[in-house]
Amino acid sequence: MLVLGLLVAGLSWLPARLWRGAQASWALALWGVLLCVFAGPLPVFATALLALAAIAAGSLLLPRGPIGLQAMLGLLLIAGTLGWLLTLPIHNGWGYLLACVALLAIRRTQVTGTLREAASHWQSAVAATPRLATFCVIVMGLAAASCWLPTLQYDDLAYHLRLPWQLQQQGFYSPAPEHQVWAFAPWASDVVQAVTQLIAHQEARGPVNALWLLLLASGLWQLAARLDAPVAGRWLAAAVALSQPLTTALAGGMQTELPIAAALAWLFALVAGTRDGSFRFWLVLAVLCGGLAAIKTSAAMMAVVPLLWALIRHPWPSLPRIGAVFLLGLAVAGASYAHGQVLAGNPVLPLLNGWFQSPYYAPTNFFDDRWHSGFSPLLLWQMSFHTDRFLEAFAGGGSFMLVALLGPWLLALFNRGTRAAAIAASLVLLLPLLPLQYMRYAYPGLAVLAAVLVTAMCRVNLRHATWIAIGLCVLQLCFQASAHWTLRYGAIKETVKAAGRDAPLLEHYAPERILAKAMRDGGGPQGNVLLLDPAQAFYAEFGSRGRTLSWYSPPLSQAAIGAAGDASGQAWLAVLRNEGVSDVILHSETVTPAQRAALELAHATHRDTVRQVEWWSIPAENTP
Repeated sequence: MLVLGLLVAGLSWLPARLWRGAQASWALALWGVLLCVFAGPLPVFATALLALAAIAAGSLLLPRGPIGLQAMLGLLLIAGTLGWLLTLPIHNGWGYLLACVALLAIRRTQVTGTLREAASHWQSAVAATPRLATFCVIVMGLAAASCWLPTLQYDDLAYHLRLPWQLQQQGFYSPAPEHQVWAFAPWASDVVQAVTQLIAHQEARGPVNALWLLLLASGLWQLAARLDAPVAGRWLAAAVALSQPLTTALAGGMQTELPIAAALAWLFALVAGTRDGSFRFWLVLAVLCGGLAAIKTSAAMMAVVPLLWALIRHPWPSLPRIGAVFLLGLAVAGASYAHGQVLAGNPVLPLLNGWFQSPYYAPTNFFDDRWHSGFSPLLLWQMSFHTDRFLEAFAGGGSFMLVALLGPWLLALFNRGTRAAAIAASLVLLLPLLPLQYMRYAYPGLAVLAAVLVTAMCRVNLRHATWIAIGLCVLQLCFQASAHWTLRYGAIKETVKAAGRDAPLLEHYAPERILAKAMRDGGGPQGNVLLLDPAQAFYAEFGSRGRTLSWYSPPLSQAAIGAAGDASGQAWLAVLRNEGVSDVILHSETVTPAQRAALELAHATHRDTVRQVEWWSIPAENTP
């Protein structure tokens, strides 16, 4: 991190001295070049095109709003609309490309005007505090360095990649909750990933996460501005939030907390900065609240807090307009819930299944007891220093913000200008932790609270606040590698050494992905693909053909338990035939003799081995 930071600082300082221009602008451009090199130019282009199309769509609802808010609104409107159409065979990369270009052509005047105004605002903000602006850009780039990595995190390989790859492979989404119990979980953020993947014809997770980070930083900057923070405080607010180690962990995967934090930042900025309660204000509020619900069910609970704040602070529209606002929010939020209710009998499967009784999951309410240590007054302290008890991370891998800024937290609560925002942000932080003490669920609240606390600090003593914030940023960057195992074991360094090639990291950390690519290069599997190791359920990339023995697929998990007692392999052979399996991926260390016997009975052929992961193909005559 130190080498990267110094390198970008030095390389951006030189052209700023030779050809003038702000060093922060050169640093931002340099981070963009590095993203193109390590994540690929096509994914970056696809993400930039979608961002421009989102600005065009968002400007329909908010013609004169900030560029970040327009982009956020547009992304949520696009994801909310496409969510209703996922199961239709209409999804195509060229179609999305033409749709984005057409939208930009229709709204070109508005988009160019917004870009021109954004450039002017950027120049004035950088000119006001050039050194702090450069510092914030470098911190943001360091946080975004994990955007260079290929997709390696467990939940992404087991679930989140499933929707994008299904759209790319077959042009529609086939939920099939019997094979993935989370098939109807809110999917808005995965839809955004899917659109860019289809346009680029390859995964674009890294550039999309870089876009979420930009939207988060700009939203926090705007929130601090609307709380009357000085320009220096606005830059520091974004830097403190993004320097949290958990930011980099989230930027390296497809988890929903990063887009949730970005949407919440703009929602808070909207409520805090709007002086009246116009009809347009309530429509924008509906899209942001509905978009949060479309990203994650728990985010809907977070959205209730700023919504109540808006209802207290602003006059309500007339009754007919309230109906229109409600319908717009429902349209943005409702696609996954409606599909889950109609197709599976549970809109939040597998949650609350003790109530809904869907046949696709046990008639109990899903609960992950790994993260149920109990809510206590010391919880936030323990999360800061014993993070490994509350997250798949290492000690110190979450955030030190609440310990370092406890004093400003009290200041914010007692200061009239920041009190309402501090209470709302604190509730957004604490409410998700009441049922489950999981550090990742605290991140959106931590990000929004950072802007409030830094603002309160800067309003008391700007000079002291600046040094405290810079020191906190440095401290948190020092613990960045504790936020995730990929960071702890040097994945960013490895991807730099590999010049952006994914194969070396995939071979080391996710060999199943190497074999999946080999299958696609060979024309794709003829039937379904079964991963025998339930602990490594990396089957999302196989789309609708993927099968796992893990708890994600209750029927196959039960079938595996029944087959385990038959040493002859006949029971396992029946499982392979019942599922139409043509290819099997296994780990040589965990495969059982009965499973080996079943492959022999099926006359399976060994095709390839990557490290300890083997690929076996079953002849077509033995694949129903």
